[in-house]
Amino acid sequence: MLIQNRKSGNGTIARQWLYLYTNFPLVFLFKIGISGNYKRRAKQVTKKGFGQTVPVFAVRVPFAFQCEQAMHRLFRLFNIRYGGSREWYLFPVAPLAILVMVFVWALDWGIILLSVAAAWWWVQHI
Repeated sequence: MLIQNRKSGNGTIARQWLYLYTNFPLVFLFKIGISGNYKRRAKQVTKKGFGQTVPVFAVRVPFAFQCEQAMHRLFRLFNIRYGGSREWYLFPVAPLAILVMVFVWALDWGIILLSVAAAWWWVQHI
């Protein structure tokens, strides 16, 4: 399958927001997803179900779609259908999802910082 490089949509390698939402008053439910604009997406999700969708955590990373799909597979035992979506999970998923998101974000920035440091070192030693 060819992965297209575009601004948004499934399968893209472009940076997107990987987010974790909860629902108020159903605070034991959490949604894992991706979006080009996570705040606007929260408003869209609110319209599809009961209560208010509240962003808990979001990171903008490359390969967000692939990370999201991996987390959906990883947490499938805690999956629950809500508001017409299969991307909602019970509470135990939330801390683990945040750890995965922080890891992906740190890996992305680590690669960037390592590249900058390597370029600086190279320039200093020419």
